[in-house]
Amino acid sequence: GSGVRREVLSNFWREFYKSLTIGASEKVPNIRHDYQKPEWESIARILVFGYTKERYFPITLSRAFVASCLFKEKTMTPDWLLGDFYHYIPSDESEALKRGLSDECENPAHDEEVVDVLTTYRCFKRVSKETLPRTLQELAHQELVQKPKYVSDAWYSILRLLTTYDDFKTVDNLSAFYDSKRPTPKKVCALLSAKPSTEAERASFAQLKRFVKSLDNSLVSVFLQFTTGSNVISVEQIEVGFSTLQPPFRRQVSHTCGPLLVIPSTYDSYNQLSEEFLNIFQLKAAWSFSIV
Repeated sequence: GSGVRREVLSNFWREFYKSLTIGASEKVPNIRHDYQKPEWESIARILVFGYTKERYFPITLSRAFVASCLFKEKTMTPDWLLGDFYHYIPSDESEALKRGLSDECENPAHDEEVVDVLTTYRCFKRVSKETLPRTLQELAHQELVQKPKYVSDAWYSILRLLTTYDDFKTVDNLSAFYDSKRPTPKKVCALLSAKPSTEAERASFAQLKRFVKSLDNSLVSVFLQFTTGSNVISVEQIEVGFSTLQPPFRRQVSHTCGPLLVIPSTYDSYNQLSEEFLNIFQLKAAWSFSIV
């Protein structure tokens, strides 16, 4: 079913990020001697399959890298490329570089943190306030476009199949698509749909929405995968149903193929719902398929 496919895709890309990419919050493929063109092409076909069958897309892959697989380099503006570079490097490094560009820093060549970041990415020339913006654009191009060029070349003919879809026709469309797929508490809360018939069900649904709104972006991805099988937004709606289970049998049940989330309407307080969901999240590393 769809839920199983979404779960498989989420787990595949999670393992892909661990073993075949580098980067912080956004990543690019990293060349390995045991992965040649056939292996990289197989990964590209999985990417296309995920989108065409389940509207699943691995948005942790750098947007700039994906754009280099689909379009000519001239379609990427320097500011667009630099913005993605800030997501590729660790947050403390991006903060240091942004400070080097700001009025707070008179001369980035005298800022040890800025120099240390530049050295990390093999920039050994002396920079000034005037030359730093250009240097950072060059480093962004080096890390996001030049280094994974072998992979983007291997993916090009396969990923070009996606340009028949509106989401991939232009760089602007790609940017909007990435934004639409990225889960946030507000977006996920808007997906929830229920028809409560009792006061207890209405209270439970209100508590569920309050809980989702309280999650940070990492935990909201966990909630989304628990309910839909996908850690990115791949469905238009999450239906919410209700049960009357009492402790110790009270639990939340998700049917990812629906997707349908069944929650008890027997909570005495918001804290009970929150605690039970967070207990599930703590066990997320042990999630596995259980098909009988």
